[in-house]
Amino acid sequence: MENKTCKLKDKCGACQLLNLCYSDTIEYKKKYVIDSFKKEKMNVKIDKVISSKSPYQYRNKMIIAYKYDKAHKLISGFYEENSHKVIDIDECLMHSTLQNNIAKYIKKLIIDFKISIYDEDRRRGLLRYVLIREAVHTNEALITFVVSDDIFPSSKEIVKKITSEFKEVRTIVQNINNRKTSIVLGEREKILYGKGCIEDLLMGLKFKITSKSFYQVNPIQVQYLYQEAINAIKFSGNETVIDAYSGIGTIGLILSKNVKEVISVELNKQAHLAAIQNAKDNNIKNVYFKNDDATSFIKELENERIDYVIMDPPRTGSTPQFLNSLLKLKPKGIIYVSCNPETLARDVNILDKQYKINYLSIVDMFCFTKHIECVCILKNRAGNTK
Repeated sequence: MENKTCKLKDKCGACQLLNLCYSDTIEYKKKYVIDSFKKEKMNVKIDKVISSKSPYQYRNKMIIAYKYDKAHKLISGFYEENSHKVIDIDECLMHSTLQNNIAKYIKKLIIDFKISIYDEDRRRGLLRYVLIREAVHTNEALITFVVSDDIFPSSKEIVKKITSEFKEVRTIVQNINNRKTSIVLGEREKILYGKGCIEDLLMGLKFKITSKSFYQVNPIQVQYLYQEAINAIKFSGNETVIDAYSGIGTIGLILSKNVKEVISVELNKQAHLAAIQNAKDNNIKNVYFKNDDATSFIKELENERIDYVIMDPPRTGSTPQFLNSLLKLKPKGIIYVSCNPETLARDVNILDKQYKINYLSIVDMFCFTKHIECVCILKNRAGNTK
């Protein structure tokens, strides 16, 4: 496969492996996973590697930052690696043509309507970020304007121009973030156009996506990821499964037809409500939703019978409290989905006294970056549970 050229790869820093052939990036990631476990004094073998057939234009989410340069020219793009300097990007190879075109058009509107850009140091100005989310399988797009104030001048005119130019844009949201923070999204939102969400299809199910929803960024590879997690366990149909860190409920809802019941646990309120709606939209009745911290919730279940636990924590991994509660809960198996091999290896090492790795696969969700998604199946060494 011939590499495409990005003139900003040395400045942007998002695609750290873009100078390598794609096949070499896979070898790099395999070594990264194995070395991560070696640091924890664990030797592992990778049972399966799922590389991408389409390693470009795969991302379904774009976050754009804005600054003015010294000549007061508007700069829009991504942050330079390890800095808050915005790199002016006209087109990104990892995002779709639609996302790139929307981003360019919004930049033009910002200039035309003289929308002020937020200055982090002075805490003045309006626009902080623009998020573009794309539902690839339904060809729908969501735009979120992250601003510092409730008042958004010219918003009606901007919405009208965007929706006239791009029929794919089904909803536009104003997110208010006036906090002194590097976190992109604030708590409050207003819907400027549409329903406030878009809908995507994944493995035969419909999923609503909002501005704050966690949804895997690679819509093609995620199907292989979830299939790996489900196929690795031969479910009988009588199991009770906990889906921890469940987001909008994707993997739990997809798994539901294979088991008796799924308990879906998610702390983010918006994602929790979206998960409930996703179950209703797909007429799934054996998934039960808990709006709770995964660690707090699982500590209360130590005397309950749970057959399997699916966990897909953030990059920082799980907590010692959650892992210790897992050891007391003693499920038959744990399906650990991880985007960080280092925290995966750290957490598996804690579980190692009671659980052994039965299967380990890697799925390249983040092409040309140093990141890799892992599916690690852990089986109870005792072979049985309560």
